[in-house]
Amino acid sequence: MIPTMSVNYPKRTLKRQENRNKLDTAASLLFSTKGYPGTTLEEVAEAADLHVQTLYRQFKTKEALAISASQKVLNECETRFATNFHNRDTFQIWREWMENSVTYLIDLGLKKNKRAQLRSASSLMNDNYILIIYSGYEDILTKYLAKDFQVNPQHHRLPRLVAGMLCSGNEAALKRCASKDGGPDRLDDKTFVVSESIAVVDDVESIFGKYIKLTRPKP
Repeated sequence: MIPTMSVNYPKRTLKRQENRNKLDTAASLLFSTKGYPGTTLEEVAEAADLHVQTLYRQFKTKEALAISASQKVLNECETRFATNFHNRDTFQIWREWMENSVTYLIDLGLKKNKRAQLRSASSLMNDNYILIIYSGYEDILTKYLAKDFQVNPQHHRLPRLVAGMLCSGNEAALKRCASKDGGPDRLDDKTFVVSESIAVVDDVESIFGKYIKLTRPKP
């Protein structure tokens, strides 16, 4: 039997990783609630309780920070799918992910410039963080929908088509709640925003759920 060996990282390396995690978390929260264009690196450093020079030692550009922060979220999403896919289909996992994510987002509170961004004609323009997140979500959903549909996404367009609808549907739900379609602004109404987001998943599933071929053991 080969004995396991623990790796003792230098304190400086551990501190650097701790700071990076703080910055990723702070950036993710601010980019989500204020919007990527409306968030400064100084604000991210302050939210992480670090000096801005510490941020610059980790990330040379705002885009580099967005990539790192988004990857943290995408890794969590991928883990959720990998852990639950043996007994739940893609729609079920995504519905729960959306409910938890939107609830968390609304609890944090959407800032004025994020609301204005949602109401604009091009809410995703120049928002590198959301674009990376949505692209990553689409890849994860495509991967698992292909398994559910029992098709090869290299040869069948259906998994990515459905994945795209689920991702864009989240933005559509937030736009509706931000009065983009003429109704009242209800972004502060957590119950309503969550219900709108879940309804999008239900609508897409009602059309494409019939294509699921992967069977799972009954509970």
